[in-house]
Amino acid sequence: MNMEKAVRAVGIYGGGVFFGVMSVAQPFFTLYAEALGASTALIGFIVTLRALVPMFIAMPIGQMIDTLGPMKMTKIGCLLLIVSLAMTSFSTTLPILAISQVLLGTSMIIMASSLQVLASDGEQDKELRNKNINRFSMWNSAGSMAGPLLGGLVVTQMGSSVWSYRSAFLASLIVCTLCYVLIMLIRTPGNSVMRGKTKELFQPKEMLNSYVSGIHLTRHRGVQFGLVGTFLIMFIQALYASFIPLYLNNHGYSAFIISTVISLMGLSGFVSRFLLGRLMKFAALETILIFAGCIASACLIFIPVASLHLIGIAALTFLLGSSIGMNLPVTIMIMVEETKETERGKVLGLRLLTNRLSQMTAPAMFGLLGQAFGLTAAFYTGGGILLATMLGFAVYSSHRAPATKTEDAAEATAEAAETPNRA
Repeated sequence: MNMEKAVRAVGIYGGGVFFGVMSVAQPFFTLYAEALGASTALIGFIVTLRALVPMFIAMPIGQMIDTLGPMKMTKIGCLLLIVSLAMTSFSTTLPILAISQVLLGTSMIIMASSLQVLASDGEQDKELRNKNINRFSMWNSAGSMAGPLLGGLVVTQMGSSVWSYRSAFLASLIVCTLCYVLIMLIRTPGNSVMRGKTKELFQPKEMLNSYVSGIHLTRHRGVQFGLVGTFLIMFIQALYASFIPLYLNNHGYSAFIISTVISLMGLSGFVSRFLLGRLMKFAALETILIFAGCIASACLIFIPVASLHLIGIAALTFLLGSSIGMNLPVTIMIMVEETKETERGKVLGLRLLTNRLSQMTAPAMFGLLGQAFGLTAAFYTGGGILLATMLGFAVYSSHRAPATKTEDAAEATAEAAETPNRA
């Protein structure tokens, strides 16, 4: 295998390994923090730290990938992930765990963007590029499904204790370290001029300019709609991913059952992609996004009732995951429709920034609600507020211009996939 094919393979298959590693450890982090004495509110704030640094580097990261190269950025992201997992595995103090989440969030934004670029680069033929992007997406879903199951098996074998949760982190650490050694064997040409430009990107003035240059894109209705829609749906996903393991654990579910339920999110997202093409024949993109957001919000309300039986929480999780899974393709289709090809890197950067903002605010707000009223009341309250917000957003958008055409939006998405700066 030549180096060009090796680099592309890292992008395609690396996505599956990366999301697999992440999903092995993440479902058990809140349980681990609780076992170390963290309150519900404190857990929410610690999880919030994952999105803290990405809030400031979301836009410069895309430019950094262009200048330093996606392969080098992948190596940097993988190294940060190793350090984060090591801190989580070997520390028993909450401040160190908090720092590990900062590093984890930084790694997530670097790895997710870099791997997507690697998967789409290197092919001159458009059909082959789209095929590689599709394979990348499929492997991501496979990793998200397999990771929680493997983590649940590890924790179950070790017994329910602090050390059992650590074993899941250690397993992720070992896999990540092996992958880092393998990708270090792949050499890519360096460029000292590009490295100099990269340093300039993180100067305060340049970072500010990178954000200001994308703000004008929010004048487009499609961009506004996409940003609001993705914020609300990612807000719901952040709540579920952070607190459903804790909630199910408090209701007596085993670690393996919890991990199996979490893995259904990956499976349902995979299935929803097949259904999306058919839905687009019957409804506008904005209608699909609003409908999916309302379903996801309602699912939060019914979690306390559904959790009384395993079949109920499994079915609800599948429905929730299917609704959330449509967020990525639909919001991209809506947003790129009203922007020029030269602006799509910036608009996807804005989408990434919005995702991180929702992932930062959701755990903190829900953690405070859970601490004050209990997790059951927090699900009722949070779901009700989000459902009301989605319905209000639907009424507001109905008085604006007509929704984007789905066929044109789909073509725009295919073109956006070719741009190097990814959300």
